Amino acid sequence: MVICDSQKAVVDFLAAPESHGGSAVQQIDTHLSHVFLTGERAYKIKRAVRYDFVDFSRTALRKAACEKELEINRRTAPEIYLGVVPIYCNDGVASWRGGGAPVDWAVEMARFDTDKQLDVLVSHGKLERGVVKELADVIAECHQSAAVVNDFKPGGGAPAVLDQISTALHDHEIGARRERDIARWTALAFEAYEEQSTFLESRRRHGWVRHCHADLHLANICLYKGRPTPFDAIEFNDDLANIDVFYDLAFTLMDLVNYNRGDLANILLNRYLSITRDYAGARLLPLFQSMRAGVRAMLLSLPTQSDKNKRMAERYLDLALEYLIGEREPRLIAVGGNSATGKSTLAGALAMRTNGRSGAIMLRSDVIRKRLLDKAPEEPLSADGYGERHSSAVYKRLLKDARRALRAKQSVVLDATFLDPAFRDAAEEVARHAGVPFTGFWLSAPRDVLMERISARLNGASDATANVLEKQLQRNIDPGFWSVVNAGGTAAETLQNALGALDIEN
Repeated sequence: MVICDSQKAVVDFLAAPESHGGSAVQQIDTHLSHVFLTGERAYKIKRAVRYDFVDFSRTALRKAACEKELEINRRTAPEIYLGVVPIYCNDGVASWRGGGAPVDWAVEMARFDTDKQLDVLVSHGKLERGVVKELADVIAECHQSAAVVNDFKPGGGAPAVLDQISTALHDHEIGARRERDIARWTALAFEAYEEQSTFLESRRRHGWVRHCHADLHLANICLYKGRPTPFDAIEFNDDLANIDVFYDLAFTLMDLVNYNRGDLANILLNRYLSITRDYAGARLLPLFQSMRAGVRAMLLSLPTQSDKNKRMAERYLDLALEYLIGEREPRLIAVGGNSATGKSTLAGALAMRTNGRSGAIMLRSDVIRKRLLDKAPEEPLSADGYGERHSSAVYKRLLKDARRALRAKQSVVLDATFLDPAFRDAAEEVARHAGVPFTGFWLSAPRDVLMERISARLNGASDATANVLEKQLQRNIDPGFWSVVNAGGTAAETLQNALGALDIEN
């Protein structure tokens, strides 16, 4: 018996159609893995490499990594991750069966349509808002069910990560072209870390450090049987996986922004926060998203990467810098008015105008009402859910979460009817107490326009009916000094009418 003396024999074996009953094979190589797509299966082996952050140089290490990959990824993709299979080598030829100890191990997976990966969908303009909302639900559930990590490195390992990114970028080819930018990013990132270090330690003490996916960029999420499904979680280094939940989410948010879909990043963030209510943690987003962009720049600039990926690395470096410069001061915007005036549409548009490319935190009374009653935003409520007691609780939570987000230096947009003047006064007081600018908008539109809109609603968070609207219209509310905005036209016209009252760019 001759043992294979390199991984090349294993790669050649897995790349051969004869090894898979004659089915054609597509090979995908990454800096850590070789993946072989064939028929209804995919086989993934660890590359026999050693970096400062991972060691796959020995067969035993690769086997352990495959087994852990299976265990970890079954949390989110149990139907994709099927098992771990051995590969043998006899007379210098690799095979599925043989004598002696296996020379390598492969993760066996159910194959999925790579055109359904989220990076492919978003690059072709096919990533739908509903999928992003469902993805937020998936990520939130994963974080809430993940094991809390009680032992962790000082600083959560962030200084080491920053050092690693900076050193690698300087050492790689990109370092010769972007030396000044890399040095600037390094200085800004460490400055941001020092500002947040005490808060980071507090979050660790309070259980926000958990065993996360840790590599949650869009290429590691697919639509499988119609459901957004994260896969390929980090299994080879617990130090990389035991992280603040916001550092996990930051990867997805950053990647959406990289594809110029800050609007989808805003939907993802706000849906996630409506579940977890981790508004205080949002203060970490600029640093965390910058670090994630830095990680992508580091990995895509490795010597083994293609020229195309090395060019992408420079884009990620630009984004990493963008997150740390030119932060806008937070502000509070409230959008009120009768049902069907287009409050949520305007609030969403304003959110994207007030807090950089991924937008502001948006708090919707309709969503909060559903969450308080353990319902998804799309689930209808009975009339009991709209009683005075419930409405008071909704506004109490709305304003409490707004205070938390403002303390996190995030701009906030409130979306509620604000029919009661006491609630409008309370919103203004939140801004005064936080020391941030406040703008209140009151949307107005003709009765026939509102009735036509409310009859056309489908599957939204609002359960308002024509009868509810009729009762609202009978109140003839004076909005005080809130800016009255004509909302009888298109959404774009309403937005322009509102922007005239804000000191931000159109």
